[in-house]
Amino acid sequence: MTELNDEIQVWLAPAAHDTPGPIETFCETLLLEEERVAANRFRVNSARHQHVIGRAMARCLLSSGCCEHHEIGFRILDHGKPIVDQPEVARRAFNIAHTRGLVVCGLGQANQWLGVDVEWMDRRTDPALAERYFAPAEIQQLQSLRTDDERQKLFLRIWTLKEAFIKAIGTGLSTPLDQFAFEEAKSNEPTLTLADPDLARDREWTFRAFEPRPGFVAAVAVGEEFADSKGAKASSRPVRLMDFESQLP
Repeated sequence: MTELNDEIQVWLAPAAHDTPGPIETFCETLLLEEERVAANRFRVNSARHQHVIGRAMARCLLSSGCCEHHEIGFRILDHGKPIVDQPEVARRAFNIAHTRGLVVCGLGQANQWLGVDVEWMDRRTDPALAERYFAPAEIQQLQSLRTDDERQKLFLRIWTLKEAFIKAIGTGLSTPLDQFAFEEAKSNEPTLTLADPDLARDREWTFRAFEPRPGFVAAVAVGEEFADSKGAKASSRPVRLMDFESQLP
């Protein structure tokens, strides 16, 4: 069962680099035929595994306790974000992200906007990307660090936070990354500042940055409706990490 109460659940699943294991085999059984056909278009095994696991996690977790996994129907928004179209009982916020060796699926409430992202900490990055795409406040945070290792870690932390936010609002990379910034990006609960206030979409935003497993960094963005018409803040939600391997038969 995936009863949420007031928490945000972030489910974790390892993904094989080459030969499929028990998770990949189980997840294959949850996909519709057209989803298997789409998965077979991937030429790199690791990318195929990540895709299969992500889609199957969504089906398994969204259907738990309310319907059969094959009854879940998805709809893709203009910028590629999937949402639950049917059945109505299964409509809740969810988002999927993956990187080398790990897939995550975030689950929230129906009235929330939710985005997740995850990165492998050994991913190669180019510091020039930050100067080209990040907001000045974020560039300053990176430049204040002494070592390349520290800058690498903070770069990926900021990147996952940014990805989680634009995935939550459903715009993807069509939103310029320098139009919003994360203050105190080293914090587990960084704060968001907006050059374009419309990006808030009339919601209160909270963020969590964390290490889901050793060697990885992840972020969750949650957009809540204001508690009342005067704009009182909604309460932030705790984030709980869950092991998807527990769902295997």
